[in-house]
Amino acid sequence: MIKNIKVVVWCLAYNQARFIRNALDGFVMQKTNFSFEVIVHDDKSTDGTTDIILEYAKRYPDIIIPVIEAENQWTKGGLVRIIDIMNDKYRNAPYIAFCEGDDYWTSPYKLQKQVDFLDKEPQYSMCFHSAEKKYECDGVSWINCENIEDKDYNATEIFVNWTIPTASVVCRKEALEFYSSLKGKENIQNYDIFIFLSCAMVGQIRGMHDKMSVYRIQETGLTYNNDALVKCTMRNPEHFICLRNNFPIVKRKYVNKTIAKCLFERACIRKERLKSSEDLVLSLYYDPLHFFVRLIKYFYHKY
Repeated sequence: MIKNIKVVVWCLAYNQARFIRNALDGFVMQKTNFSFEVIVHDDKSTDGTTDIILEYAKRYPDIIIPVIEAENQWTKGGLVRIIDIMNDKYRNAPYIAFCEGDDYWTSPYKLQKQVDFLDKEPQYSMCFHSAEKKYECDGVSWINCENIEDKDYNATEIFVNWTIPTASVVCRKEALEFYSSLKGKENIQNYDIFIFLSCAMVGQIRGMHDKMSVYRIQETGLTYNNDALVKCTMRNPEHFICLRNNFPIVKRKYVNKTIAKCLFERACIRKERLKSSEDLVLSLYYDPLHFFVRLIKYFYHKY
């Protein structure tokens, strides 16, 4: 008998043996009036994560579908390569949900609530909700995901505020089809904002105040560790140039300022004087005001 799958959940996992059971338990506890399946992509873990995934796949064969890589895919192209693998092979349902292996869902009605909304409101391509922040380290994360409002969010808000916890998202597959057509994807450093903005290109986006998942914060995460954030995106202006080229619905002044900031950051650490100069010229081109403010601050702190 062929199942009529309404939602496919993408779960990316790598060396998350400490946390993966929480994610898997959150999936199998879902109470829905439709069929769904969870594609758990294990990127050749070495800490026992694979064994736990296979254990759940054996216990819940109709829900948990393991994809166990023989070679680590992240080293061949980062998360973008893994998302491309998932998008090429596992976009076989009207809706796609997300939950990385160290996050987890807390409400058994999460999927049902979000799918009911999207079924009722065809003009929306995505909905997301509040999430509890769970710290696995000391400190405070700058991401504000605990008080999502019941309202529509536009592309510029999403880009500027970066408040969407990935595990809270359910979107239509058409948004992933748009994502697959993006130009310059090889420059993407973190995929989630590109998927969210792809959703904004094909429909409206709705926030929900209900808190139905946990966003786990670790020292190596981008929303906690500023050094990791800088290395991942803020010194990779091509990431934001790709965003600028593909998403005209985001107000240019915000994207240009971010690109200028990235170029200035990279210019300050580059050893090749010619390439550093090229970055400075481009920084000036994208946002002259930001460039001169950064330049004054640079010389003030240096001298």
